[in-house]
Amino acid sequence: MNAGHPPTPAVRLPAQSQPTTAFALPLRELSQYLADLHDALKRLGALAAEKLAALRTANTAALRDCAVRENELVRQVLCDEQQRDAVLARLAQSLPGCPPKPVRLTELIEHLPEPLAGPLRARSAGLQEMATELQRKNRLVEAVVRNLQAHIRGVFAEVAKAAQESLVYGARGQHEVGSTRCCMDAVG
Repeated sequence: MNAGHPPTPAVRLPAQSQPTTAFALPLRELSQYLADLHDALKRLGALAAEKLAALRTANTAALRDCAVRENELVRQVLCDEQQRDAVLARLAQSLPGCPPKPVRLTELIEHLPEPLAGPLRARSAGLQEMATELQRKNRLVEAVVRNLQAHIRGVFAEVAKAAQESLVYGARGQHEVGSTRCCMDAVG
């Protein structure tokens, strides 16, 4: 487990409610999707830390590897999100008083009886905390990249400026009069 994140409980159905509850199977599916999302957020957080480490050491190969793995994880989360939404909709339809529109997990929890709502509430809070931490790490990576980019642009601007101010020497080692030659015409 992550040091800053306490483990969130899995949703366990009470034994007496398992055979009679109409939404027991979708609730188990939802629990599995939430566990998978928890794992994916944890891995995305680890990737954000790896990106920072790669930026510190200017390791472009590690940055590329992080980007590929991050892309795969994000695609999987988006794919799973559609399935989670379908399960949420099935659960919402089976609960009295739950709105027929697309429902969020927090709205669904409000309509569940307490033995089932508690673990889902805990899982939801844990996911929210992990998502907030992931956003913080990604904002830090963004700030580091923006600062690095500004620094590199500044270096290129100084090199271009120095090239414009430098003297040009001719074949005999004498200062040559004429147009200044630049090795860099544009800085992007």
